[in-house]
Amino acid sequence: IFLLLVSAAVYFIGSSALNKGIQAGVEKFGPQVTQTPIELQAVDLSILSGNGTLKGLYVSNPQGFESEHIFALNQIDIDIEPASVFSDKITINKIHIQQPAISYEKTLSGSNLKTLLNNIEAFAGPAEAAASEASTAETDPQKQILIKQLIIEGGTIYVGLLGVGSKVPLPRIEMHDLGAGDQQQSIPEVIDQVVRELLRAIGPAIAGSGDLLQQGGQA
Repeated sequence: IFLLLVSAAVYFIGSSALNKGIQAGVEKFGPQVTQTPIELQAVDLSILSGNGTLKGLYVSNPQGFESEHIFALNQIDIDIEPASVFSDKITINKIHIQQPAISYEKTLSGSNLKTLLNNIEAFAGPAEAAASEASTAETDPQKQILIKQLIIEGGTIYVGLLGVGSKVPLPRIEMHDLGAGDQQQSIPEVIDQVVRELLRAIGPAIAGSGDLLQQGGQA
């Protein structure tokens, strides 16, 4: 009975510490990457199974754009290998993002997603520079990450152009083996890759809202 109680205490205390650590890490490290405020409301991850949920992840819009958030992710289901959290390379088996709300705003000077991408690359360095820096990775102990499967589905995009806005569906996105093999990608580099894929997916969705864009151009 004593051993069971100790094991239960270790489990609950360990899970609590892990969840608080992830929440604090996202809210501290994330803004350094995106250069915008980030809020994560709750983390519920099992220290034994690695399965859990992140709730209320909000990434604020870069300055100069109207919407409060560029990404509003109410729920993210995650399957992570717990032991990898304490290693040099975090391994995530699956990330499932359901019904995200994304804001895409276009102005005369550019878009908010492109601005966010520039912010990320300013932190991580552009993709072409990553290969040349691989030889110096041993002196730069930046955390590596492997995501075996990433699914984004059921989302909506708010498309805004010069004060005119409307919502359109976001096409389903599925990516595999981010950071696998010889890629050795850091967390900012993987985020950069996902945002680029979002930009590619958003293009066809925006094409379906031609009337909206025409109205915005006339305005």
